[in-house]
Formats: sequence, C-alpha cells, structure tokens
Amino acid sequence: MTGGRIFTIALIVTSVIGAIGIFVGGWWIVFLIGLAVGIVLPARAALILGALFGLATYLEPLLRDHLIYGLGPTATSLAAIMGYPHQPAIPIVLTCALGLLLGLAGAWLGSAGRAFFQPASSR
Repeated sequence: MTGGRIFTIALIVTSVIGAIGIFVGGWWIVFLIGLAVGIVLPARAALILGALFGLATYLEPLLRDHLIYGLGPTATSLAAIMGYPHQPAIPIVLTCALGLLLGLAGAWLGSAGRAFFQPASSR
C-alpha cells in the first residue's frame, strides 16, 4: 500500500470512530484519538491527520442534521444569542474550528510525548 492510501484509510477510520464517540456524547473523544494518532504516526503526518479527522468528525453530524432538519433557524438563533444577528455561519465555523483544534492538540501532545520518551540517539 502506498502512503496516500494508508493516510486515507486512517482518516476514514479515525473519523468514523470519532463520529461514533460524538453521537454517544463524548465530544472529547476527538482529543483522545488525536493523542493516539500522535503517538503512532510521525509528527508531520500526525498533525495533518489530527486536524483533518477532527474537522471531519465535527462536520459530519452538522451535515447530517442539516440534511434531515436544516440548520438555518438553529444556527441563526445561536448566532443571535452570541451577538451576531443574521450571521448563521459563525456558530457552524466555530464548531468546525473546535473539532479541528481538538484533533490537532491531541496529535501535537501525542507527538511531543513520544519524542519526550524516546532516547536521543533514536530521534
């Protein structure tokens, strides 16, 4: 298998596991999966995968709910509560940014922790 295929399969698997975790109420599962990805993969690949799967994991329920119910009224109401009337994209963008940052932070911490415990001669 090529590196691109392995990366794509890893992205799909981590996104599915993360989406299942979010559906059962574990919003923090994205950070834990990012942590595992950071420990297992090299730093650059882990950071990219962590950011992408975090974004995909938080975007998937939004897309699903939008197709079933429509997010327009809910997002508009939430934006108005936040002080941004008639700008429903703001809560959606912030939700996606939260997922991206959770995955990225977990992957970064996993990569940093792995490097901390490796002997200097093997880095």
